[in-house]
Amino acid sequence: MPNMNRRQIFRWSAASAAAPAFLQAQTREPRSVIFMVSDGMSAGVLPMADAFSKLVRGKGAVWSDLLRRPDVTRGFFDMASLNSMVTDSSAASSSWGSGSRIFNAAVNVLPDGTKMVPVGLLARDRAKKRLGLVTTATVTHATPAGFFAVSPRRDDEDFIATQYLDTVDVVLGGGRKFFQAGKRKDKRDLAGDFRKSGYGVSFAKGELKPGPGRKLLGLYDDGHVPYTLDWREDKKLQSNVPTLAEMTRAALESLDDAPNGFLLQVEGARIDHAAHANDAAAMLWDQLAFDDAIGAVVEYCEKRPDTLVVITSDHGNSNPGLFGVGKEYELSNTAFRTIAKAKYSFTQLSKELGSATDYKGLTVETKASAAPRTGFVKQVFLDSMGFEINDEEAKIVQLAVGRGRLLCANRQLDNLPGVLGQVVGNHNGVGWVGTTHTADYTLTTSFGPGAGAFSGLLRNVDAFPRLTRALGFEYVNPSMDPEKASKFAALAPSRDRADWA
Repeated sequence: MPNMNRRQIFRWSAASAAAPAFLQAQTREPRSVIFMVSDGMSAGVLPMADAFSKLVRGKGAVWSDLLRRPDVTRGFFDMASLNSMVTDSSAASSSWGSGSRIFNAAVNVLPDGTKMVPVGLLARDRAKKRLGLVTTATVTHATPAGFFAVSPRRDDEDFIATQYLDTVDVVLGGGRKFFQAGKRKDKRDLAGDFRKSGYGVSFAKGELKPGPGRKLLGLYDDGHVPYTLDWREDKKLQSNVPTLAEMTRAALESLDDAPNGFLLQVEGARIDHAAHANDAAAMLWDQLAFDDAIGAVVEYCEKRPDTLVVITSDHGNSNPGLFGVGKEYELSNTAFRTIAKAKYSFTQLSKELGSATDYKGLTVETKASAAPRTGFVKQVFLDSMGFEINDEEAKIVQLAVGRGRLLCANRQLDNLPGVLGQVVGNHNGVGWVGTTHTADYTLTTSFGPGAGAFSGLLRNVDAFPRLTRALGFEYVNPSMDPEKASKFAALAPSRDRADWA
C-alpha cells in the first residue's frame, strides 16, 4: 500500500494554489486523461471506507483527502440508461464512452443496432493517444468495454477480447479464459496473437514487466481477480496476483512516454460484486484497494500535472450504510470495528457452509438449538468473520442454504446473500436495502487541467464531449430518445446470467 499522506497530496497542488482551479482549467489543456471507476459504489461506501482505512491503515482514504483540497472539482452524474432509471455497468460506461444512452446489457450499440464509436478508438485515431485499461474484473467486462469496444451483447466477452488487439496498448486484469485457445469458443489462441503483435503477455505477477513504450496484456485469473480480502489471506494469491495499485503503476509506467499522451481507464470492479453479495468486509477492502490506485495516480500527477483525472462510480449498489447500534447509538463504533476481523469473503464463507443437501430435514418449525448443523455453522462464522452468531442466526443461515427463499418479506434479501448480510449486519452494524443496483447520483471528483468541466450535476452522457475536448477533438455519436427507443423494447439484449453486472 502506498504511504500517501496529506502533505504529499497538498504539495502536488501547491504550485497552482494562486489561481482558482476553474480558471486554471480554462487556460491549460491536458496531455493525458485518467478515468477511474469505483464500480457499484453507493453514497454510504466512501465514508465507511474512510473510517475503515483509519481503523486498519492508521490513515484516512486518499479519495476523502482529495475532497478536502481547494483545487479539486466535485460533482455528480445522473447515470440512468435509455430503458431504465437503474443502469447496468455496460450502459453506464457506454454513456461516458459514446455520449449516448443505450439499453442495459449492450455496449455502444443503440436499440436499432446502430453502432457508435467509443472514446478510446477516437482518442487513438484522432488524437494519436495510447490506450490503457486496468480492472479487477475480466478485462472484457462491461466497464472497460464501454470505452474500447462495441458489442450488441455485453456477455459476448470472447468477441470483445478480439477488439483490444493492436488497439488497447495496456490491458491488465482478469479474464484469462477469453484469450486462451482451450477455453475460447472458437479455439483461437488470442493471447498468442497478442504476443506475436509485440505485447508482453503475463499470467502471474512476477511475469508483469512494464516499461516505457511497452504493450502489455496481463491476465491474472480465469474470471474476475480475487477479492482483496481473500487475497490478503492467501500467500499464493499475493505472489501471483498484482494489486489494482500495482497494475495501475505498471500501466502508467508503460504509457507515460507516449508522444501525444494517453487515455487510461482504471476500474475497481469487485466493490460492485461485494455489494451485490451484501458483504461489507469484502466491499471495504476492495474500496481500499481502489483507494490505493488513486494514491498511485496522485503520485504520478505530482510529476505529470498535465494529466486530467476523473474519479467516479457508474451506479450505486444495494445502498449499504452504517446504522445506529445500541442506546443513543453508542455501540455503532464498536460494531463497525468487527468488520476488520473478517478473514475471507462471503464467496468463501458460502463454500464452507456447504450445499442444500447438507441441510435436509430442516424446517421453519425446527427449534434453533435442535437444527442439525447449528454448531458447525456457528464455528464457520467464528472462523471466517471473527465473532460468534447465536442459535437463531445459525438456523436462518441453514434455512437459507437449504431453501434459499421464504425467509423474509424483502424479496431482494430473501436469499443466501441477503440473509448473510442481515446476520453479519446484526454484529457489524452495516445494513443493506437489497442486492441490486440503485438509481442514485454518483459522486465525481476531478483534478488537473479541464477538471472544472466536471463540476455540478451532469447527465452521464455529458462526460463524452468533455472527455473528447480534453483529448483534443470533438465528435458526436448518433443517439436515440426514449420514445423512439421504446419501439425497440422487444429487441433489448438479454443476459446469459443475472450476475449483478
